[in-house]
Amino acid sequence: MALFEQTGTTQKVNLDDTEACCCTIETAQTIDGHTEYVLRVQRGPYPENSWRILRRYNDFASLNKCLQISGIDLSFPGKKLIGNMRPDFIAERLNALQEYINQVLMNPILASSLPTKKFIDPDSYSTPFHDLALQYASMSLRTDGLYTLGQSLGPIGWRLRKHYFKVVHRPQGNKHSPGHSTTKHHLIKSSSQSHGKAHTTQVCVTTSTEKDYNNSSKDGSSGRDDLILSWTEFGPDRYIDEKEIHTVLKNFGGVQHPYIVPIEHIASNDCGALVIRKFYKQGSLKDVLCSASPCNPFLSKYGSPKGRAPLPLKELALYARQILEAIRFLHSKGVACGHVHCGNVIVVDGVAKLMDVENFMFGVPSFYRPFFVQHSKINTCEAIDVYGFGHLLYEMCMGYPLQDSYARQITDCPDSLKSLLESILSKEACKSALPTLDQLTTHPFFGEYAGQFNEQYATAIAVQKPHLKFSTSAKEQLKLAVQKTENRVRDEQRSVKNQKRLVRVQEMMTSEEEKKKIKQKAKHEQKQAKLRAQNSLQLNNGPPLTGPSGSGSSGGNGGGMASTVHLSSSTGGIVKSNSANSITSPQEALMSPPPHATDSGGSTSPQPPPSAPPVPAPPASLPLSFPANATSSSATTGKLARSISGDDTGGNEGNRSALLDSICNFNKSGLKKINSGSGK
Repeated sequence: MALFEQTGTTQKVNLDDTEACCCTIETAQTIDGHTEYVLRVQRGPYPENSWRILRRYNDFASLNKCLQISGIDLSFPGKKLIGNMRPDFIAERLNALQEYINQVLMNPILASSLPTKKFIDPDSYSTPFHDLALQYASMSLRTDGLYTLGQSLGPIGWRLRKHYFKVVHRPQGNKHSPGHSTTKHHLIKSSSQSHGKAHTTQVCVTTSTEKDYNNSSKDGSSGRDDLILSWTEFGPDRYIDEKEIHTVLKNFGGVQHPYIVPIEHIASNDCGALVIRKFYKQGSLKDVLCSASPCNPFLSKYGSPKGRAPLPLKELALYARQILEAIRFLHSKGVACGHVHCGNVIVVDGVAKLMDVENFMFGVPSFYRPFFVQHSKINTCEAIDVYGFGHLLYEMCMGYPLQDSYARQITDCPDSLKSLLESILSKEACKSALPTLDQLTTHPFFGEYAGQFNEQYATAIAVQKPHLKFSTSAKEQLKLAVQKTENRVRDEQRSVKNQKRLVRVQEMMTSEEEKKKIKQKAKHEQKQAKLRAQNSLQLNNGPPLTGPSGSGSSGGNGGGMASTVHLSSSTGGIVKSNSANSITSPQEALMSPPPHATDSGGSTSPQPPPSAPPVPAPPASLPLSFPANATSSSATTGKLARSISGDDTGGNEGNRSALLDSICNFNKSGLKKINSGSGK
């Protein structure tokens, strides 16, 4: 049941049944000892067009039972009697039901079925469509007095608002004598699309000729009474004025063309129209491809067909060329088809004929509308028909329909047919521009596999001359309908494009935020790792010695072996250490902190400095000499070194300061280089 009642006027709204819906299970709640799931359903691209409903597990189970007729394998969670109120089980069940409803709505056949529509939108699809169609069709035929309504054929088509009935001619002798002995009352089941729901009955007066119809249908013979009636409710794209619709349909009822199924009778009222045609026992081209019986329910015929067989190339080319000529003829008369697919094609004695060409005037949505609204370049009635023709070619070639708005890869067909399909169904073609109807007729594929078509077509039009004539007012109405239909398509394409752009922006923003978070986290981890490495190095080796440039002892020129000359505390001379390759002055050497050892407890204790390596004797050619004050400075330096290293235990802070001052005032320029006599 609906959680929120829709308010507003009771004016009828023509919904587009092809508009995609999505369903999200937001949460679950316990009411009166059972679990109910809160579902948010959205129709179309905008979140504003959404509503909430409450569904129990039994409601999902009922939907799954109705959809089992399709033969499609769905992952529906099983029932559990014990422990089904635990929070963890409810959360697990919610995820399983969400996955199930996603599978249903992503399948075009299941998503367009009446049980699915009733499940997600009970307020809009609880109307008894079949009963209303039966009522309107009976009233219309009673007024004309030419035909008698027979048995309902059930949901043999994909449209929810289109219903099929058997119909027979009414004998003219009994036109004004309903109590004649040849008449009888017949009970007709309605609401047949509910798949197992309770049926209501309607009383309809039929004649004994219906028995002849049933017999002729069973034995395969064809008689004048093999007729089928289809009642179609007007759709959201009906733009022909109510005052002109009767005239337009009356003119269209006289259409004649070798590749168009003729119309026996057509009539309309304020809600919809009925069309009577000849019944073909072999069914449509889709029935032939799927090896299905035409009178079986739509879900069972096309949900998971047992056998699919593509057409031979010569038959494919011939049928496609014939359908192409029928579409061109309609456009030459100012009528768009808009409903080209295998379900609207009948093949009789090797001739393909287009059917349901009046759907454009009824304003019903196209079968491929969810696909072409995703491509802004498919925005004219001719482009829509070319696009539908491409899908028709694909299904005849592959044996199964294309379940996407464009073909990602086309294989297993000749190069000429592949080129033809790619010119219509490739991603590049849908983004740029599709070929025109006239351009398709000159494609090399038809010249290769249907080279004799022009002669056959000339013979066919000589036998049945094409004819379709409209009054001046009807032509204006058709022209206006074409313009409004194209405008609605463009508006919807802009809406879809804007919504896609919004989704991309949101994804980019989310992605940028995630990237920033990841980058910041990486920086933080890198910083922490660096600090840990530094702490580990200090704990193991103590603080590094600082060279003349302030760098650690590990620094150097290319990592090579380095040495620095220091004044020794014991000899007052110059010693080497593994620092930079330079001679360091005494005050620079004493600025380096003494090394410390670290015990296992993390505390540091002063350790005596390592013994200085022996100083090699200076070469005879370069003896070092010091001025007179150098000796005292050297001794002072030695004392300072011993005080800092811990050797001079009797020193104090004052002596250390004095020694440091003397070192700072050391005159380095006093060192002179003396040449020995042996070097001469």
